[in-house]
Amino acid sequence: MSNHNIKIFPHGLNIQIAGGDRLLDSLIEHSVFLRSDCGGKGGCGKCLIKIKHCDGTQKTTEACQVTVSEDLSIEIPVASLLSSHIIEKAPANFPPSFSQSFNKTKQHRPSYGIAVDIGTTTVALYLCNMNSGKVLSSVSVGNPQTIFGDDVMSRIGMVAKGKDNLTKLQRVIIKTIEWGCQRLAKFQKIKVSSLEKVVAVGNPAMIHLFLGVDPSSISVAPYRPAFFEARCEQGIKLGFEELACPVHTLPQISGFLGGDILAAAIAAELGQRQTGTLLIDIGTNGELIYKGKNGFYATSCATGPAFEGATLFCGMHAIPGAIDKIILAEATEFPEYRVIQSSDKKTSSLPVGLCGSGVISATAALYRTGIIDSGGAMAINENIVSLQQEDSGTRKYVIAAIVEGKAGQNKEVFIDQKDIRSIQLGKAALITGIEFLLKMEEEVSPDNIVVGGAFGSYLDKKDMMTLGMIPQVPEEKIEIAGNLAGAGAVMALCNNRYQKLAQKMADEIEVVDLAKNIEFQQSFIANLRFPGLL
Repeated sequence: MSNHNIKIFPHGLNIQIAGGDRLLDSLIEHSVFLRSDCGGKGGCGKCLIKIKHCDGTQKTTEACQVTVSEDLSIEIPVASLLSSHIIEKAPANFPPSFSQSFNKTKQHRPSYGIAVDIGTTTVALYLCNMNSGKVLSSVSVGNPQTIFGDDVMSRIGMVAKGKDNLTKLQRVIIKTIEWGCQRLAKFQKIKVSSLEKVVAVGNPAMIHLFLGVDPSSISVAPYRPAFFEARCEQGIKLGFEELACPVHTLPQISGFLGGDILAAAIAAELGQRQTGTLLIDIGTNGELIYKGKNGFYATSCATGPAFEGATLFCGMHAIPGAIDKIILAEATEFPEYRVIQSSDKKTSSLPVGLCGSGVISATAALYRTGIIDSGGAMAINENIVSLQQEDSGTRKYVIAAIVEGKAGQNKEVFIDQKDIRSIQLGKAALITGIEFLLKMEEEVSPDNIVVGGAFGSYLDKKDMMTLGMIPQVPEEKIEIAGNLAGAGAVMALCNNRYQKLAQKMADEIEVVDLAKNIEFQQSFIANLRFPGLL
């Protein structure tokens, strides 16, 4: 098959793609990442592009459904791109002991390194001066492995379907991380080749795929990873083109508990906290560690990608244009909402979707006002002006309606019954995991809760308790701690002591296996309901 020329706007790129290749996959090979929450099956409509053919005709279609057979010009709307944005000040909080470990009086030559938090949905990179422990800037981008499946089990299953799929999954994450390194290096006016060290954390499946190790053993009993130990590989060996320095990963605890929760525990200084402290890292997977009287207990629960905006009809990452908070006092009122704005103060972002915190905020608001009941069903009430019923019979609640006009809102943003069900599944998995962890020491509620994760950082404490995501405790006992996994990765990058501390904690933790507990499913089903309102 001959190659075809593809012009990409607004990127201004001109690339060559082999005839017969799927356009979505080929774009990723050239570091152009599109959303594909359905795994490239043509079901989500998130990878929409506008194609201009050689004969002058134009068509809007999904990139995952296009097989390249001619020269093309394509236009990619902003909403179809995986989110990527530079953040000058990283959203990661560090304990005082970390900054105190660096000599403030002695001047050091900068020593540059990268800490990477490889999430199932989002990848975050932090460029650091390892001699001072300072984060210089960071970048986050959607994990393009979502085209192979939106959760870890579907990606593991993808590996089993073809001998080349492991290589494909590794290659897209390597390209993503190298893209982030290039952006950060350019931002700081240094070369990627000057980076001296990388520390990467993530759940075991993500780390296996990153290192090019078959993760299939995680998906079958006894659900063990292919390796437990911390590893170090040279960047070139992993497939990086410019990143030639050593790449470190932290140890793994079990098939579903890895270096990310260990990094979070380090950043939260869980070992120094009082007994009865529960650490929650919320993302596509919910990872939990409880510090009990008799030691540390940990488990993982599949909360699903809905918490991070994926798989929802109007879901998106937390970038400009995403609604991140809803305010609703009465069911019969129109909702108010807050939209994440661009750093460009001259323009105002109109709402184009809901990010994870926006979905949680909306669901909690609908439940408080009686628009949905404790079972999650939407009301049938003509007085609720924003509640609509589609031709299929499905009900939806419109948060931002279309407003005609040049500067008007041109896209409807809503939450529907299916979205509510996705939230119920995620919150039931999380609270059930917490309950079974506490049972290890016959406790019914933790004394303190520390919430981590990039998504968890933007959640409202009251919303979480309203939906039954976490136990009912006084709000002052809940700490929203930021992206702890990212912070812990930075700490391990800048000080080898924290890499050793991760290994020590991994050796001490007792894993609570929910899959083997015959009561888990029964409790999970009961927890699908929202709790009674206080």
